[in-house]
Amino acid sequence: MKEVKLGEKKALVPEKWEEIKFSKFLEFMNLTKSFKTPKEIEEMDLEDDMREFHITLENLKVNTKMVSFWTGVSEDELAMCDVDEVGLAIKDLSFLSTPYSPIRIENFVFEGEKYFLPKPDMSKQTFGTYVEAEQVEMNNAKLKKGKIEVLPEQIAILCKKEGETHIDDDEVDKRAEHFRGLDMATIWDVGFFLTRLESLLMISFLTLTKEQLTHKQELQQKEQ
Repeated sequence: MKEVKLGEKKALVPEKWEEIKFSKFLEFMNLTKSFKTPKEIEEMDLEDDMREFHITLENLKVNTKMVSFWTGVSEDELAMCDVDEVGLAIKDLSFLSTPYSPIRIENFVFEGEKYFLPKPDMSKQTFGTYVEAEQVEMNNAKLKKGKIEVLPEQIAILCKKEGETHIDDDEVDKRAEHFRGLDMATIWDVGFFLTRLESLLMISFLTLTKEQLTHKQELQQKEQ
């Protein structure tokens, strides 16, 4: 976290994804829903010179709300701050609009507990794994619609402690709430991996089931 000066106040702003908790980022994403998109401004019935003015004004509003959210300094207080001070805070937060590059990981540690990402080896799995894959598929559909609030549940379903093979719904709910405290770098890393894994789990399970049914049919034919 970096300390910034805004008028008479000092505040801490994050400089990287590791410094942001999922719960805080979710609040920020909900805030951004109130922002007008360039397309919405473009579709407004305005003269060209007025449209440029509205774009500039909207950008100022967005930046003010963003700095206020992450620093805790009110918008009224920011209006009285030096332009350069606010500009530096905006620059520090610019990483939020930069695409994150996921890192390949096999596990992560959170509050002293190690959780392992699953491996697509369905030969050692059960029908419970198929159910998990179905749950993940439903959550993945929600993610495609921008509903990132399902990510902690996604992680709770598939990432387990050493020796665990399946956890019940109550434990999933408990861990999902717990994982809201994960930092966003871990969320992005695990979420990216699980999104790719989801289809592999489903395909592997269906392939294994087909092989088992074929083998069973062959045995039945031999017994006849």
